[in-house]
Amino acid sequence: MKKNSNSNFPGLYSIVAIGLCLALLAFKLRPVKVSRAYELKRFNFDPAQFKNPSSEFGPFTRWWWPGNDVTKKELVREVDLFADNHFGGVEIQPFALVFPAKGGKEQQDRITGYDSPEYYDNLRAVLDEANKRRLIVDLTDGSGWPAGGPHLAEEDNNLTLEFGTLSVTGGKAIRATVPRAVRGDRPSARLQVVMAAKVIKDNTDNKGSIYLDPHTAIDISGLVKDGQLSWDCPEGAWKIIAFWGIPDGEQPSIIAKKDPGFVMNHWDSTKVLKNYNYLFGPRTGLEPYFGHPLRAIFDDSYEFKANRDFAWAFLPYFNEKRGYDAGKWLGANMHLGYDNQFARAAHPDAPFDFIFSDEDWRLRYDYDLTLSELLGENFLDAARHWTESRGLLHRTQTYGFNMDMIGSAGLASIPETETMMQGAGSEGAMKLITSGAHLYNKEIASAESAVFINRAFMTTPQKLRMVADKLMAVGVNQIIFHGSSYHYKPEGYAKEGWYPWSSNMITSINFSSNISESDPFWKYQSSINQYITRTQYALRSGKPHADVLIYYPFLNFDEKAVNPEEVLAAGYLKGIEPPLPGKPAGLTNMDDQQKWYDQAWKIINKLEASGVSWEWVNDASLQRAKLNSNKQVDIRGNKYQAVILPGVPYIQLKTAQKLNELSREGMKLLVIGEQPKK
Repeated sequence: MKKNSNSNFPGLYSIVAIGLCLALLAFKLRPVKVSRAYELKRFNFDPAQFKNPSSEFGPFTRWWWPGNDVTKKELVREVDLFADNHFGGVEIQPFALVFPAKGGKEQQDRITGYDSPEYYDNLRAVLDEANKRRLIVDLTDGSGWPAGGPHLAEEDNNLTLEFGTLSVTGGKAIRATVPRAVRGDRPSARLQVVMAAKVIKDNTDNKGSIYLDPHTAIDISGLVKDGQLSWDCPEGAWKIIAFWGIPDGEQPSIIAKKDPGFVMNHWDSTKVLKNYNYLFGPRTGLEPYFGHPLRAIFDDSYEFKANRDFAWAFLPYFNEKRGYDAGKWLGANMHLGYDNQFARAAHPDAPFDFIFSDEDWRLRYDYDLTLSELLGENFLDAARHWTESRGLLHRTQTYGFNMDMIGSAGLASIPETETMMQGAGSEGAMKLITSGAHLYNKEIASAESAVFINRAFMTTPQKLRMVADKLMAVGVNQIIFHGSSYHYKPEGYAKEGWYPWSSNMITSINFSSNISESDPFWKYQSSINQYITRTQYALRSGKPHADVLIYYPFLNFDEKAVNPEEVLAAGYLKGIEPPLPGKPAGLTNMDDQQKWYDQAWKIINKLEASGVSWEWVNDASLQRAKLNSNKQVDIRGNKYQAVILPGVPYIQLKTAQKLNELSREGMKLLVIGEQPKK
């Protein structure tokens, strides 16, 4: 629990409740007149308000629409239904997960009628009624996910880094055509780097890796002209590797359009703004609703389908930030499905394509960190500036590939986690996002809630209460149920009607919780919501406080890492429900990380048993830390008693230098186990 530092109520315990004066940052964008911007503000706890809090503190629910196969009458009825049952708001997601649609062409046309004048007319009817009922509305960034659509062309698409190889024997002049990419090649591919290295061992015949001599690695890009390589190759067996940046061709999943278009390039701010200006610009008629009741634009987590995420600006940015040339070391980052969980699951035994040495993990860490920083500048900053300059907020789940999840959470207006984060929804994983919210002074930390794989018909009022309590204990103060479907009964569905995530029509999908009238426990939902509303009111008052910080050194969170003492991991109630299926496939290769979790859980459980509150801290935050006059660690105005390094296998050099400096000044630093040697 976090002790509330509100001076009027020193004994009140609070978990999140961060005050934030939201600055509408000038981004040199077209000014938009809004009736009233949505404002996040700090406030003191008031017992009278706690007894009867405003509806804005209520839980939200994700509201799925079958594209535009809806009616205004039913939409308005459901807005009133949500308001009457103490929901604070909805997040609208119109998509095409209606299988199989038996209503013929007319029904298909209605479903795929998203982003039409009729769709926006229906949406405005919802916003008008929501205004009357004081129901907050968030909109998903488009239809389906990730964000994109037919308004984006291939040139606007996310990128992947791919390679082609050529084996040569040296001691002579090599004149050859630069090899094309072996995976995902397209005419629009752009050559990035050509490098070469001597081959130590080639295990590709046995579906293994190619081992390269790092001492011979050389960038020969300058020897390429018009697609032809001219190189005087030294003696020996060499591998020439050409690296290509390629649009990955990913389309939004289940988008309610006949032409799905392309997913936007999240590493190019011009593409991000192109997407936002189209989906939420003047043509939609939504601007008068910006701020109230339309609060935020939501972007889901970043599970893209590129083998290795890439950006056109990546190489010069990497060289500037990391201090060395990435070109000749790109091979260490090549792996089928490294950034694509779907390909990774399909090929769980795929090796790294190239290996230089046991230190290749350093090259991958630097690549991942660079991608994370580029995403922050080009997507998170751009999206936040665009929305906040218009009286809106940007809500997003800041995870999905290897990245600084803590720091990225600090770049969202509202950072979000989920109960299926990293598969199991471990409290350790979810706390990465809420720790980021607190370290970067965000007032709201939300959670996609009550979503579990293979648990679709196991959600009871008791379980919903447990879900809410666990989330709030890790720092969440905005529950967003996953979720509620529009009342819809297409031909072939059972009497309960359409529920996209588990139905008789598509039995291969089985997850989520049905928070709707077709749920037999619906009659209890109002009481659950009122409990959550009061609790969330309390948790947003004052300012959060944790006693100590635990350094988190990684840019990922292992899918199998679960605190042995936590409950409801992966939504499983031990001894009550059927056992969980097998563990998900993961790209781990990280024995050090597994050992670290084992040690960290023991320390965390001892801290909690002693009443000591804790949060994770990232490198970027520690590097900004200072000591106050009481020898407390001060990070952006948040104060902590100590920093703990629990058997950390490695640490950024700048972080180690800062910790050494602060400890000499009197900071309490607890190093458990060996000091990091890398």
